[in-house]
Amino acid sequence: MNLTLLRATVHRNRASAFWFTVGLVLYSWLMVWLYPVFSQGEYQELLERMPQEIIAVFGGQNLGFDTLGGFMQAEYLGLMWMLIVCSAIIVYAAQSFAGEIGDGTMEFALSQPVSRLSYAITKAAGLVGYALLLSAATFVPIQVFGPRYEVEIEATVFLQLFVFGTMFMLAVGGFAMLLSSVFRSAGRAGAIAAGVLVTLWTADLVSNVSEPAEVFDPINVVSHWQPGKIINGEAIPAESWWLYGVLAAVTLAGAVVIFTKRDVA
Repeated sequence: MNLTLLRATVHRNRASAFWFTVGLVLYSWLMVWLYPVFSQGEYQELLERMPQEIIAVFGGQNLGFDTLGGFMQAEYLGLMWMLIVCSAIIVYAAQSFAGEIGDGTMEFALSQPVSRLSYAITKAAGLVGYALLLSAATFVPIQVFGPRYEVEIEATVFLQLFVFGTMFMLAVGGFAMLLSSVFRSAGRAGAIAAGVLVTLWTADLVSNVSEPAEVFDPINVVSHWQPGKIINGEAIPAESWWLYGVLAAVTLAGAVVIFTKRDVA
């Protein structure tokens, strides 16, 4: 890994990282502030009257709004959170290789005393750091501000959310980075990654009303992201850990290997 390149990568992405981080911190604070209000009787009855199809869109199916987990997943950590963090991660990953090749800056970068392997590993390390930053911006404010609004999450649950959320982002980002190592356009790599993610979300949505569609659930990264159940005290299935871990490791390793062998001219 090259520290000079890592600093340059951080500097290049500092603006987007700052705004995504600030947005997540404020969103997390807003949710813990709103939960005591929405958990009251009249709001609870209003939410329960919502069509199940609408609730499923936001990932709140099978989780009651009277629980902290159900509220957080439907209003924040389900669809909305995935949209935010996946946008940030996919943009970074797509730009890592394909963006610089398309801009014509890759040849200059590799003309410096840095090997392709070191370059690729540094970009992958930047993705890991970015995922950790976004996880911290999401879950630390909930843990810090929560007690002030009578929203308390156990330390073990917080750690599970933090680590599992980071692994989710690395699985998505690793796939986008793999595409970035193959294509010469960041737009194409990002569009394909986003398209696959939308397809998986659609499959997860359909599986809630159609049993045949559940055949994709074991390999669907969206289906395995169930933060509401974690908050409510349910254990994360071992297969979910394996899916995210293996997908992140394989795609990131693949991106590094492919980049070291591809033509960047």
